[in-house]
Amino acid sequence: MRRNAMMALAVILILAVGLIVGWAWPKMETLDADEAQARQGVIAIVDQPVTHLPRMPQVTVYSPGWFHRGAIKPDFNTVDIRQTQEFPYANDTYVTSDVTPNEMFLGSELEFNAMTKYFYKDRSLPKKRLSEPEMIEINRLYRIIGHDEQALIAPRLAITGAVLLALSLVAAPFLIIRRSG
Repeated sequence: MRRNAMMALAVILILAVGLIVGWAWPKMETLDADEAQARQGVIAIVDQPVTHLPRMPQVTVYSPGWFHRGAIKPDFNTVDIRQTQEFPYANDTYVTSDVTPNEMFLGSELEFNAMTKYFYKDRSLPKKRLSEPEMIEINRLYRIIGHDEQALIAPRLAITGAVLLALSLVAAPFLIIRRSG
C-alpha cells in the first residue's frame, strides 16, 4: 500500500513538473526573444556611423580613448535618455582621440550619454548625436526591456522550483531505502 501511494505521488509530482515547465518555457522564450529584439533596436540606433574625415592639424584630441571603462546598466523602466544626453565635443569643430589617430570627426555631430553607453558595441569610435525621435524610440525600447526583465522572474522561478522538485523526486527513493535499511 505504501509503495502504491508513493508511486501515485511520484506520478502527480511528475505531471506537476511537466505542467510547470510546459507553461514557463514558452513564456520565457517569447520574453527572451522580445527583449533581444528591443536590445538590437537600441544598438542599431546608438551605434550609428558618424562622419569620418582624414585628420588635419586643427583638431582637439581626447584621451584616453573616447569613453572611460565600464557602463551603468540603465533603469529601463524609468530612465529618460533625453535627460542624460551630453555634448562634450560641441565646442570643438574637429575632434579625435588617441584610438583614432588618423581620423577626425565633427564635434557638433557627436554626443555622449551615460544611459546608452551600456549598449555601445564599438567603443573605438565616438557616438552620433541622437535626434529627439531616436531618443523617444530608445526610451520605448527600454520600457520593453524593463517589462520583459521583470516578467521573466516568475517563469524562471517556476522552472527553478520544478527542477528542485524533480531532483527531490529522484532522491526520494534513495532516502526511503536508506531510512528503512
